[in-house]
Amino acid sequence: MILKCLGSSSKGNCYILEAQDEVLILEMGIPMIEVKKALDWNLSKIVGALCTHRHNDHSKFLPDFLKCGIRVLALKDVFDSKNLRTRCFCKEIEPSHGYKIGKFKVFAMNVCHDVPCLGFIIEHPEMGKLVFITDTMDLEYKLPKMNHLMIEANYSDEILEDNIQNGLVLPTMRERLLKSHMEIETTKGVLLASDLSDTNEVIILHLSAGNSNAEQFRAEIEKIAGKAVYVANNGLQLDLSILPY
Repeated sequence: MILKCLGSSSKGNCYILEAQDEVLILEMGIPMIEVKKALDWNLSKIVGALCTHRHNDHSKFLPDFLKCGIRVLALKDVFDSKNLRTRCFCKEIEPSHGYKIGKFKVFAMNVCHDVPCLGFIIEHPEMGKLVFITDTMDLEYKLPKMNHLMIEANYSDEILEDNIQNGLVLPTMRERLLKSHMEIETTKGVLLASDLSDTNEVIILHLSAGNSNAEQFRAEIEKIAGKAVYVANNGLQLDLSILPY
């Protein structure tokens, strides 16, 4: 199982989980042409795509996925926001429900964003269990044991405050971030409350361009987790395989 990151920021988010004979897409905030390139123009392996919420950096190109005949699973709120002429290939999902997409098993859970938003627990024979959490101010429940963790570490309150004091960021930004994105100390708290004994690596997502420090975040998370930590930059590829499978 190969994870390919095509984008993980306010400019656009998209991740590919590529197994030997099937592919699951997470988020649709990157042009379809980039997905095609990442898959060597072979879309036949795609069994479905998941979208966490309606914001364009996660869902802008959803209609293009549908035009390619790709089954998209998302909240009704996401499909409603796109003014689709048809709901063909659309599967409305609900929090606290499970879904089968090829050999992928997906459980959807509510997270705390400023619009309805989901996190996912994804299982596959080739990778075990992956937890995917992005665009949330906090996590209201304890995570299960997992083999892989993809989690938001959007900003540092200290860096944000410096930017506000220096006139680089409007003070209103703090109020928005407090209600919508995960601060680095919150991310660390989630890790401390989780059983990471089976976790192979942690991938931190959706870092703010101006209010984060990627290397600092990576080092701090690595110290807490005791695992390899990666920043989900465009072009990142990781082998998530669990052997034997």
